[in-house]
Amino acid sequence: MSALAAFRTSVLALLSDAGLAIFSNNDVDQALRWALSEYSSRCPLIRTYQLPVDATTGVHVLPADFITRHVTKVELYDDDPDIIEELTFYAYQRDEQWIVETRSEVSAGEVLQISYSVIHTIDDLDDAAGTTIPAADEPFIHIGAAGRAAQMRALDRIETINMNKDVVQMYKLLATEYLSSFSSFLTIEPGVRICLPDFPDIDL
Repeated sequence: MSALAAFRTSVLALLSDAGLAIFSNNDVDQALRWALSEYSSRCPLIRTYQLPVDATTGVHVLPADFITRHVTKVELYDDDPDIIEELTFYAYQRDEQWIVETRSEVSAGEVLQISYSVIHTIDDLDDAAGTTIPAADEPFIHIGAAGRAAQMRALDRIETINMNKDVVQMYKLLATEYLSSFSSFLTIEPGVRICLPDFPDIDL
């Protein structure tokens, strides 16, 4: 899996700015954060958390540092995977803390195995330790981030006095091409092989 430096290089190549003459690393990183968030909405990273139940109850309060977008599954854990039981549940936040309510009470001493979604990471971006994006999907993150960066550049420069209007239009065109491809990728069912489109060379 690639680290941040490799992602930056690929995004800047798509923007024809390998020398950082137009875009900064901060610009690219912000665009990567956006692309990761969009990608994670469609293809979330699923993790599990085991919560020991201290008292028989149907209301289970998770620790304050438990962070997720969605709780996707709640199971009654057992050492034997064949008898792990999936539970009907409702998960919500109260005062910024996650609470899981199960339809039936869970006895003290049992353990809940909670599956939840988190945003994918890129090694070194925001101090992340490791890249979780499958290698086959990395080119689409590059395209999404490049499109977002081009869009940001167009919006930033649209009010600039004496700015060549053709340059702004070029960034808009580039953003449209890249973001359209990224959006199409996100609508494809995971596991379906698709090919990267051939983009025309655009001089900026």
